[in-house]
Amino acid sequence: MINMLKKDKEFKEAIGAFIIAFSEFEFGLVFLCTMTEFNLLNKNSYIKKYMGFEFSKKMDHLTQFIDEYLPEIKSIWDNIKQEIGQLNRERKFLVHGHMAYGLPNETITTYIRQNNKVITGNSQVIPKNQTVSEIEGFTNRLHHLNTGENGINGEFHTFFTKTRINKWNKLVSDENKILYRVNAETVSEWKGRVSDQ
Repeated sequence: MINMLKKDKEFKEAIGAFIIAFSEFEFGLVFLCTMTEFNLLNKNSYIKKYMGFEFSKKMDHLTQFIDEYLPEIKSIWDNIKQEIGQLNRERKFLVHGHMAYGLPNETITTYIRQNNKVITGNSQVIPKNQTVSEIEGFTNRLHHLNTGENGINGEFHTFFTKTRINKWNKLVSDENKILYRVNAETVSEWKGRVSDQ
């Protein structure tokens, strides 16, 4: 027999972990967005600006910047976008959807309203059933997008930052160049002034 209080706690813990992992991903986007500003020396002053962007606006902003200025990382970004697009849909159900579950059911049902004005001229309500293990699976995928291979807060962050700084350094004088180090290793093409070494 299913313990209803235990099942309720499992759902809440699974959804909470998903929300936290998505928030970590979204803040990683904020940092990358600050790196798109013209003057990288003042990038920290733009954190508030990009925190105010909706998720889709952050993604669109980065996509446009990468397409135009960092085409060498576009294929990696496109993979991240595809994966996060699927997980963002799950987020809409779990975070913005209306939830109903009658324990001791093994699933929760969430509902979102989807506008189909172009197709039908109105909106419809879309239901989705999810289990605790499915939600945990979404969270694991988010963890990978955060810090796994090409993670937005890991390898991709380093690659994006290095590529952006290298391009910046080619445009500015030595006084304004940025030395980029990761784990005490200089990864930027510019290794610093001779007096710094």
